Amino acid sequence: MRAFAPLAEPIVARLWGAMAVFTTGDELFRVALIWLAVETVGRDVGYLGALQSGAVLAGAMFGGALTAFLDPKRALTTYCIFGAACTIVPFLVWQFGTPAFLALAFTAVGVGSLRAQIEPTVQGNLPLLVKNRDVLFASNALLEGTRRIARVTGPMIAAALALVLAVHQIFLIHMLTLLLAGWLLLAVGAKFPEREPREAGGFVLGLKILRDDPVLKRLLAVKTVTDGAWVVVISHAFPVVVESTGASWSVFGFHVSGVAAYGLGIAVYGVSNSASTFAVGALPATLSPRRMLMGSTVMSAGLAAMAAAPLLAPPDLVLPYFYVALGLCALGSPFFDIPLSLHVQISGGPGAPRAAAASVHRVRLVTAFGGIMIAGLMSPTLFALFGPGYSVLGSGIVALIACAAGFRMLAPYQRSIK
Repeated sequence: MRAFAPLAEPIVARLWGAMAVFTTGDELFRVALIWLAVETVGRDVGYLGALQSGAVLAGAMFGGALTAFLDPKRALTTYCIFGAACTIVPFLVWQFGTPAFLALAFTAVGVGSLRAQIEPTVQGNLPLLVKNRDVLFASNALLEGTRRIARVTGPMIAAALALVLAVHQIFLIHMLTLLLAGWLLLAVGAKFPEREPREAGGFVLGLKILRDDPVLKRLLAVKTVTDGAWVVVISHAFPVVVESTGASWSVFGFHVSGVAAYGLGIAVYGVSNSASTFAVGALPATLSPRRMLMGSTVMSAGLAAMAAAPLLAPPDLVLPYFYVALGLCALGSPFFDIPLSLHVQISGGPGAPRAAAASVHRVRLVTAFGGIMIAGLMSPTLFALFGPGYSVLGSGIVALIACAAGFRMLAPYQRSIK
């Protein structure tokens, strides 16, 4: 199958295995972090998301310079060890009976900073290891699929662990996955080329390249708005509704509620998202803005449809309504995200510095997490003023407007892009 063809490349296969471990652990972390935050601060959970997004934003902007001294062949492993040290903090704090939001905030910042270094490192080196454009496109889909499969396996594992462990003990499992991923990434890093001089890359280079790429600028603008809407709905409103209403559902003889209901919802999203990702990976490589925006429109429509759960559904059907809309929402985003990765990787053209892809990816992280941070800061106020239901509806409508604006802004460039 075309979507899995990159696994014939040993380096891609090794990277895929390492990232499967890393992203599964990351989803365990996400479920545990959000749920403990909801239990600790309730509707103000958005502030924690904003803090973590700010850490990713700062890490993307300044991380290239601050980590320039690291051996590039061991950098990925070093980042994982740093993340493991951060993630053990809330485990220890809760284990000794002193729950504190500050511990969650510290860990959110540490793991956010970790992500801001790992993603540019992988995205910057992948086009240097995989030369064929179609194989690179499929490799992006494969790695994206790995992350999206983790949205299935991670929450399912978290839901199962929550039956036998306290939620804070899931952080210990996440620490172990980071250490395992770091060990596996040693073999991947050994294949990376030597780092270019420090001045050849970084956030500033990404800005210079983006300045001369009108299509990528407009795509990132749309992505910033839709990512912010996604976070308000799925990361914040969904768990708040589940926790505040006590929503539950009995399926196949099992009764799900609380963190298990939230984890199952994220798993439903992951199943649909993964299937769509591998379908996109099997298609020929394309950068068509029209197809990308159609996918983003489907995602945005799914976000708006989620408002039916808190606003229209009877109490015993709140979760099924959410799950159906989550599945619809998840189908669209891969049609935007995977071509966007390819666009970033080939930005600057053939004569661009070797660090161009990593530099532009840092800009991509800054724009995405800038929008996410703003959404996180806004969501507590939105929930207080309008309630989660109408906040979900409004977020979906804003995302749809951004897609419509994207169609208009990118129409002049459609024919010149293949």
